[in-house]
Amino acid sequence: MATSRHWRNYRPGRGEVLVFGVSLAAIGLYFAVLHDMDGRAADYFKDLRDSDPELYLTQLRESRSFQAYLDEYRTMQGYDSFKPAAPSFLVGRWTLQSEPLRLNPGTAPTHCSDPVTFDYGILLMLESGGEALRVSYSIEGQQVMVKEAGIGTFPIDLISYGARLDHLEFTPPGSTEKAYAYECAR
Repeated sequence: MATSRHWRNYRPGRGEVLVFGVSLAAIGLYFAVLHDMDGRAADYFKDLRDSDPELYLTQLRESRSFQAYLDEYRTMQGYDSFKPAAPSFLVGRWTLQSEPLRLNPGTAPTHCSDPVTFDYGILLMLESGGEALRVSYSIEGQQVMVKEAGIGTFPIDLISYGARLDHLEFTPPGSTEKAYAYECAR
């Protein structure tokens, strides 16, 4: 009971009111500065998108995530529909593994066994005799769709952590098992 009477009769001193007022003003100033910086960043990215699309996409991936980058990449590069050019992040040789690997970010597997190559209009799989399949690519959500006349369309799941594309997951043409692909050469 004594505690409640004490708070009912409490009157802050001048020093306490001054500290409270200064703290409130500092918090308001902090949020105003954050709002201004956010506006400047939005303007910077808007201008960069028009003036230097490559740098824009790189900085978008590094500042937000690979998923944000992929959405913008699809729109800017025209991957809403199928085209023969493989997306730039997919071009190169990837080693197929039957199980996921634990690799440090940015490192490649020590051996590039059973490679698959994505390039302009082709999908080359050495396991299937080295025949190059004529394919086209599109992007839907977080997947690259690969279309070939003889095999139809199959999805490639893009597994990323933060800004980095870690590996691919897909069922290769002619196989029934899911494969995990890790980049081994560009």
